[in-house]
Amino acid sequence: MLAKRLGTILKDAREAKKLSIKDVARETFITARWVEALENEDFSVFPAETYALGALKSYSEFLNLETSHLENLFRGQQIDLSQSPIEELTRPTGIRMPAIGKNVVFVIAGLAVGLGLLLLVMSGALKFSSGTGSSSAHSSEANCHDREIIPVTLPARGAPPRQEAVSRENAIRFNVDSTALKICLGEVQQTPEGKARALFLMRINDESDFSFYAAEGEMVALSSDTQALKELSGEIRITPKAIGEASARIQLESGEKGAQPQGAIQVTLQFVADSYVEWTDDGNYHRGVEIRAGESRTFEAKSRLEVKVGNGAGVQVIAPGKPPRIAGPPGKIVKITYRKVPDPLDPGLAQIEEKIEAAQ
Repeated sequence: MLAKRLGTILKDAREAKKLSIKDVARETFITARWVEALENEDFSVFPAETYALGALKSYSEFLNLETSHLENLFRGQQIDLSQSPIEELTRPTGIRMPAIGKNVVFVIAGLAVGLGLLLLVMSGALKFSSGTGSSSAHSSEANCHDREIIPVTLPARGAPPRQEAVSRENAIRFNVDSTALKICLGEVQQTPEGKARALFLMRINDESDFSFYAAEGEMVALSSDTQALKELSGEIRITPKAIGEASARIQLESGEKGAQPQGAIQVTLQFVADSYVEWTDDGNYHRGVEIRAGESRTFEAKSRLEVKVGNGAGVQVIAPGKPPRIAGPPGKIVKITYRKVPDPLDPGLAQIEEKIEAAQ
């Protein structure tokens, strides 16, 4: 009897659980296009092997399948080598495509991406185009033009936080410094840990758009480090307190730029290109997800934070007290680690040590 192929194993397991491709995409945060590509063994849709392996790992774990076996099948079907265990995500490898035409496409695409990122670095700023959303899927909603606008007031620095409600029907609007901001609710998802996670869409001075994801209890800090908010003198902290299917209650507060909640480790990643990311905070592992270009994500921990991204040049790192910078080379896996260590000048105090490593 012939052994089953990778795609057949995934499809049979999914159908045995009576799940659709959309069900899988919603539960795992893998895009439906990637789920379908894995089942059809059409690996050409993935930017690099890192993305395919990350999606395969998440999908197989979700279906309770033996991940290492499926990774072996993937490698064997892709480069026709003997099946051997695949290194974990910390070691990048390249897919040897059998068709010369596909190699040419990847080379051209890689050169285009590299040139674009080089121009961004040389210009010294990452621009957000006027009047466009973080992605085509979001642009039609980004200005919340068809929703009721509710004016609110952002609490002054040092004042108690304030909670406001946003929904599919309304948006809140407030001014800070010389910037007018409008925030509304986008799509709502569930994280693998069972928390609600929402996309929040922001319109800035009715000229440019910005978006970010946040789960319940996850604070997102926005400041002038974000190019679209360059006029801000301080920081806006947004924390979803409750997220429903069509509404959310968010906490708003003002703070000094770069200030952190006492004792916390915090870093914000801005994605200038699509990238795969997984992270561990204080020993709690979070399964990898795909983040789209234009989105922002803030990570926090008490003593140790480790974030791994699949495309170093597609991620800008924003940490308190440091200038924004690109995480690493194009297409390289980058591991960003923060941990508390004793202050060498005063062992009774702690300082945060940062380490950024690109896989060789």
